[in-house]
Amino acid sequence: MERSPERIGLRIAKDDVIFRSVSPAHISEVDAALVQIQADFLAEQSLGEEVLAKRWRAWTVSHEQTQTIAEVKRLAEAARKEFDALLLLGVGGSDLGPRVIHETLDDPLHNRLSKAGRGGGLEVHFGGDTFDPRRLDATLRTLGAEGKLPRTLVNVVSRSGKTAETFAASLLVREALRKAKVRNWQRNVIATTLYADSSLLYQDRRKFFGLLPVPEGVGGRFSVASPVGLLPLALAADATRLGPGKRIDAALAGYAHGHEQAFGVKSANARNAAFQLAKWLHLAEQYLHKSVLLFYNYADDRYLGDWLTQLYSESIQERGEGLNVIPTRGPTGNHSILNGVVRGPRDKVVVFVKWGDLGCGGTKVPASTGLMGDLADLGGLPLERIQDASVAGVEADFTANGVPNVTLEVPRRDEGCLVQLMRVLMDTVAVKGRLQGLHLTGAGAPTPERDLTYQQDGVEGYKEAMRGELKRIRRRLGMK
Repeated sequence: MERSPERIGLRIAKDDVIFRSVSPAHISEVDAALVQIQADFLAEQSLGEEVLAKRWRAWTVSHEQTQTIAEVKRLAEAARKEFDALLLLGVGGSDLGPRVIHETLDDPLHNRLSKAGRGGGLEVHFGGDTFDPRRLDATLRTLGAEGKLPRTLVNVVSRSGKTAETFAASLLVREALRKAKVRNWQRNVIATTLYADSSLLYQDRRKFFGLLPVPEGVGGRFSVASPVGLLPLALAADATRLGPGKRIDAALAGYAHGHEQAFGVKSANARNAAFQLAKWLHLAEQYLHKSVLLFYNYADDRYLGDWLTQLYSESIQERGEGLNVIPTRGPTGNHSILNGVVRGPRDKVVVFVKWGDLGCGGTKVPASTGLMGDLADLGGLPLERIQDASVAGVEADFTANGVPNVTLEVPRRDEGCLVQLMRVLMDTVAVKGRLQGLHLTGAGAPTPERDLTYQQDGVEGYKEAMRGELKRIRRRLGMK
């Protein structure tokens, strides 16, 4: 039976350098602001989904969308019977959220297992996040050589329904399916998109194996608990451990737990991890002039850091403010970035993610190592506990050297705790945006419908310049 997710905690040292350095008056001001922010968010929840959607905060109630969740489960069960592999095409939040789920929760050698060895789960492949064809070519070539293309499900994920990177990849996949003699290639496609005629995917909806919504008011970087993240979670599920429907339920239980933490605990309470982390980051940036957030995930999972980089940078870097995120992993980061943290510019704050149970407790160093000195202490210990010693050592070293650091403590590496962690980080970003006044106009008037936390107008410049360059390239090549 899947256990209920436990609460994710935020551990801040009693002698924390930030709270020691910032004046009590400024800390009190931020505390008062947090109380008002939570009151505003609580009032907003009672206004209904239409208002939440207009304010781009419908992601807060993704776990309550029972009809959509039921459709994801139905499609996943049907697809697992007809297909052996999943190729997800998306970019940005449409790609990074599912990658976090797959890399963190599925077997590291998932695709090398037989379908029976995966408990009925599909192979998982990704594409559409770059114009560099190398990996997509290799994926299509391999699936074709193994005769798997006819039984490959293509999940095209694009909120707008016209994302350039995703559509370029989709056209290549379409040609590969045709060459593999798939007569009705659209029946190998599930489209995840906005339900609007402006989406090219929505226009073709009746041709596909299935259609799922990117809900109104849910931006890509906040979409992990929507069909964007839930479908691949279910398709890859190992039914011998947790079937697709129950896997979705476990993930959403974690999301609901994060929701309760954000809205059910007073913001000044130290148990509210999202509000307290937002407070700590805000004090560090505004009063100690820190400029870099080092996100130190103590697990062998790269994409959580990539996802957080997008979530934080796209949301909080507005009006010339916002910390720059540098993701790393422990202990890898100890051998690549630690010296620069301790001996370099004093511009950094560090957020550790410490996992209580990595799910690998049986892997131990042999007791009789024959090693001498410090290495002898490794003998007989589970690698998980050595990992604990590593993160504790780095925390102590940073603290001793005046590097501000806090730790998000995650009880276990499972569906509920991972998705709860992602929800805590999303709420942290939402609160930090309010502390920065990103919902205010230049005159200071509240305009939650234009909260800059959920906008990304800065990306339009590159798109326009790219379109112009494409036209010039076509002219040079003599193309219309």
